[in-house]
Amino acid sequence: MVLVRSTTFSTHDAPRACTARVCCVDPLQSTLHGVDRTKRIVLSIVLATIAFTVVLALFLQRAPAPVAPAPAPVPESEPALPPILVEAGTENAPGPPTGLRDWIAPEELAAREAARLAEELRAKSRDAFARGIAAQKSGDHAAAIAAYREALTIDAGMAGAWTNLALALDATGNSAEGLEAARKAVSLPAMKDAKRRAHAMHTVGHLALKKGARDEAVAAFEEALRADARQAAAALELAALWNSEGKPEKALAALVVAKEAGAESAAVYTALAIHWWNAGDIAKAQSNADDALHINPNEIEAKAILGWCCLAQKRWGDAAQRIDEVVRARPNDADLQAALGFAYDKLGRHQDAIAAFDRAIALAPAHPSAHAQRGVALEATGDVQRARLAYEIAAKSGSSESVAASQMKLAVVAYKDKRWADARTLAEAAIAADPKSVQARYVLGLACFALGDRKCAGEQEYQLTLLDAQRAADLRKLISEE
Repeated sequence: MVLVRSTTFSTHDAPRACTARVCCVDPLQSTLHGVDRTKRIVLSIVLATIAFTVVLALFLQRAPAPVAPAPAPVPESEPALPPILVEAGTENAPGPPTGLRDWIAPEELAAREAARLAEELRAKSRDAFARGIAAQKSGDHAAAIAAYREALTIDAGMAGAWTNLALALDATGNSAEGLEAARKAVSLPAMKDAKRRAHAMHTVGHLALKKGARDEAVAAFEEALRADARQAAAALELAALWNSEGKPEKALAALVVAKEAGAESAAVYTALAIHWWNAGDIAKAQSNADDALHINPNEIEAKAILGWCCLAQKRWGDAAQRIDEVVRARPNDADLQAALGFAYDKLGRHQDAIAAFDRAIALAPAHPSAHAQRGVALEATGDVQRARLAYEIAAKSGSSESVAASQMKLAVVAYKDKRWADARTLAEAAIAADPKSVQARYVLGLACFALGDRKCAGEQEYQLTLLDAQRAADLRKLISEE
């Protein structure tokens, strides 16, 4: 028999050990008497093992409990994003606040809802209108037309959209449909405003004129000026129409209406300057050109008129300066190049004059005066041969005045060369073109006298007394000396 002992028990463990011995060892001893030796040994070992196990269990009950290991740290996850705020304008709350529905009468609520919807539609139409203007200013007339139609689909009473649509349609070549849109604009209530009506009526007149509806155009322009006399564009188109029909007085009246109403338009003053220039009133032409440049210092036509006025006043230096400035802006204007050459020639700058005439002729080979004036400049430099060629070309292709001047110059050349018959023929041709040509009659008198035709020479002396007494006296003196 093997006893289970423990040298590690304390005095507090004695009752437990005694109990184990009484309950386990004593009954086993009585049981082993009837078992053979081998079996008793095996059984003893088993029993000893059981006893040891029981004692170990008791020991473990008093041992301190093992400390549990700390849990492994959990890896931190990505920080979670909080829900984002709802920004203003995206709150998705159509209609009036629900709180209103509890205390506002249904019919009033409906009226407010209708007003809100109306304002939304008005905002959409205005946005489309603004997009149309931007597209039109950028030259995208197709996009402008689409935008204006979108605005009018929402609000067909938008008069400005009809007017702009008319202009955009006209820009794409659809003047007929544009005219219909313009007519629609003037029929709307918004056209009671004088300034708007004047602008819309001018548009009607402009498109009607393009479509050949002359009477409608005149009526529209006049209505525009009655609505707002300061509508310069209508006054200018009406004046241009009257001028094209040979009625400058009516053109002047239209321009004066705009001017007296206070239209601050450089174009109106320039048109007045041109009118007075054509009428031969240099002072009024210059005054209106000055007024135009006061409003717009870059008004090219007004500068050109001032240049012509300086030529007429024989202020050659001022003329050259002003015309040169205009030529730099409009180098392809043959008339201006010829005028510049004339001013240079009068200043004695003959080579500059010839260069200017050459530019004028390159731009307009049959220019009415450039060839003749070029001949004068060439003659001043002593290049008689080239001058003669220039006169011959002018005599064939120039204006009546240019032809007369060229033929007179050729007559002078022929007389100096003692080609009396040629001189007589050319002088007679010059007089036929311009009966008041003093120089041509003077040369004709000399040529006739050289040919022995004293009757013809006397006749020219008489005609000169009616035109220029001094030249008549000069001719009389030469004839008498001979």
